[in-house]
Amino acid sequence: MATYVMSDLHGCRKEFNQMLDLIQYSTECDELWIVGDICDRGNESIPLLLQIADNPSMHIIFGNHDVWLEKYASDLILAKKDCGCIDMTEDFVCWLHSNGGYSTADQFMDLSFPQCHDLRLYLEENRRFYQYLNIHGRKFLLVHAGVGDEYFTPDVRLSAVPEGVLVWAHIGIDDNPFNDTTMIVGHTPTFCYGSEYAGKIIHGKNDTIYHIDCGCVYGKALGCLRLDDMQEFYVPSSYPSVY
Repeated sequence: MATYVMSDLHGCRKEFNQMLDLIQYSTECDELWIVGDICDRGNESIPLLLQIADNPSMHIIFGNHDVWLEKYASDLILAKKDCGCIDMTEDFVCWLHSNGGYSTADQFMDLSFPQCHDLRLYLEENRRFYQYLNIHGRKFLLVHAGVGDEYFTPDVRLSAVPEGVLVWAHIGIDDNPFNDTTMIVGHTPTFCYGSEYAGKIIHGKNDTIYHIDCGCVYGKALGCLRLDDMQEFYVPSSYPSVY
């Protein structure tokens, strides 16, 4: 049995399935944790989410894009049912226009009503923002964006950190406040820390924090980390490079 982590899939289902093949993922023996942002920007957000939801060995941690889909799923179902209009709040428009939500919303509304309700329920029941794991005696913390400056202390309790911070924080390469825990984070594509990190997992602070959003949807790569031995795996992106 092995435990794998990926993050920021952003609808890149082709690369996701290539990665499963590369790591020879076993749905009966292995576990996969996806550290946020399954949907938006890419081409197959909802098919990818349905695939993950249908697999009990795969677990999700919410990122900011998953928060948006869960937040507006009920409104999209009502609009589909009544052919009505959704209140175009600033936040809703921000999701659709600026963060790749249009294709996700369209694919969601193309589902049958039972599928829509099942997916909404799946998101509600799996609404977690962090996860601690112990792998062979090594303690890990999986969280989408990290811990913001205001909460950057070794004794911080994650339950006291606002959900918005856990999915939206922008942290430095070495920003792990914990002395006994290895952090696994996504959210910020690694190329944003420097061109030398494009398409690569970043090791920060003596290997106590790993940044695993390798920018697949931006034309770089999908990265995966096996926590049992910290081996890295990569699948090249099929998307055009935009940065």
